Amino acid sequence: MSTFVNPVTDQQASRLILRHYCQALEKAIESDVIIVGAGPSGLICAHDLAEKGHNVTVLDRHLVPGGGIWGGSMSFNYVILQKDVESILKDFGILFQEDEGALVVSSVAFASKLIFAVASHPKIKLFNLVTVEDLHSVENKVTGVVINNSAIQMSGLHVDPMVLTAKAVLDSTGHDAVLANLYSQRAKLNITKQSFMNAVQGEEDVINNTCMLAPGLFVAGMAANNVAGGARMGPIFGGMLLSGKKAAKLIAEYI
Repeated sequence: MSTFVNPVTDQQASRLILRHYCQALEKAIESDVIIVGAGPSGLICAHDLAEKGHNVTVLDRHLVPGGGIWGGSMSFNYVILQKDVESILKDFGILFQEDEGALVVSSVAFASKLIFAVASHPKIKLFNLVTVEDLHSVENKVTGVVINNSAIQMSGLHVDPMVLTAKAVLDSTGHDAVLANLYSQRAKLNITKQSFMNAVQGEEDVINNTCMLAPGLFVAGMAANNVAGGARMGPIFGGMLLSGKKAAKLIAEYI
């Protein structure tokens, strides 16, 4: 006797995955905003923009989105946030404990809640295992990205990429500042790598350095500090959340 009344065949699984992925990818060819890097600042920015009604495509080169949240500090899977961002945690249903005037959060719960909110939002398309190889530009404005499968890019195979277009693009790729460095290869851009560890200063810097780097190209999170020379910080994430919110505001005004 079978357990499943409605079994799913191998053919169905392949057909349905292909159908729905291709439908999502086709819609992502033209977005209002493309966000590259699904760490905390990118996820918050995506969610804020989607809540304002914008169609957003989020790309992450890794198998698992979430950026540097998951590992906590040195694999101890907790992160710390300032009390100033308590309302943001509550908005996403992220549980926390208050200790010594700061908020202590499970890094796994933190990452999971942010990813779920973005991946399940009807105005957002989230793709993992996608690497950005280059920028798309029209009339000296950044108008999209050139993408490839991460495994293809890592293998060094000569396979042509695909283009996704948008009215604005956000670099939230963390320490690598991938899009900012791609832009600087074609146009003059002063990039100053991050300074020494100083969490208090770094948390302020990451917000202050969130900006429009070039027409149509914005930068947030650690990518912002790796462009403007802000201080490095550790497993403290309030600045990342506020950087994402600032980026969403700047992008919404731009587009």
